[in-house]
Amino acid sequence: MGELHSDDVKPDLRFELLRRAERDQAARGKGEPDWESVVAVDAENLAWLMRVVAEVGWPGRSMVGEDGAHAAWLLAQHADRDPAFQRRCLDLLTEATDRDEASSAELAYLTDRVLLAESQPQEYGTQFTGREGRWAPRRLRDPENLDERRAAMSLGPLADNIARLDEAYGPPRPGSVPCAKCGGTVEVWLPDEGEERKVNCPACGWTATLRVGAPARATRRPDGPLAGH
Repeated sequence: MGELHSDDVKPDLRFELLRRAERDQAARGKGEPDWESVVAVDAENLAWLMRVVAEVGWPGRSMVGEDGAHAAWLLAQHADRDPAFQRRCLDLLTEATDRDEASSAELAYLTDRVLLAESQPQEYGTQFTGREGRWAPRRLRDPENLDERRAAMSLGPLADNIARLDEAYGPPRPGSVPCAKCGGTVEVWLPDEGEERKVNCPACGWTATLRVGAPARATRRPDGPLAGH
């Protein structure tokens, strides 16, 4: 695909990236997201981004500007429906970051997203879940040296990030599962991959073990910079 030069600037592509990123964020909203809209918007953006990458490669800073490059990252961050393509985006973003065409902090976020999708622990602690009323990073590699790795990617300490999540979102809320016996709704802190949680219905006493992949409505998981990514 080659390196980008000034004659590679694509203002129309930048405009479309910004438009699609705005729709991405509008669907997620500032409160509880409308998940049906989120799924529809993500699917449309995924198909479009795949065509863009096939035609022009990764939209870096010199092609679409700082804001356009950020928008491209955002669409890739939410391309969860196609893990192979999301991994391809990570490879391209890594190359772009080496050329100063993309942000190292955004590279950290996409790295963690892809690693977790591949059943590996995250490197930088950018992906969070609710745990007993608190925000906590999902599975981590080498937690003792996490902040050092974060600093190398222009990310602040994990504790500062958790404090910002608390301020922006408030405390996390548990997810919910339907009771198989009485049909009621049972609140539960949803397990991460490799974990399991016991579910008990206070209305009828039904119990079950919840594992990843069981039908449930996920608790909110802030997974990007505090713009609702």
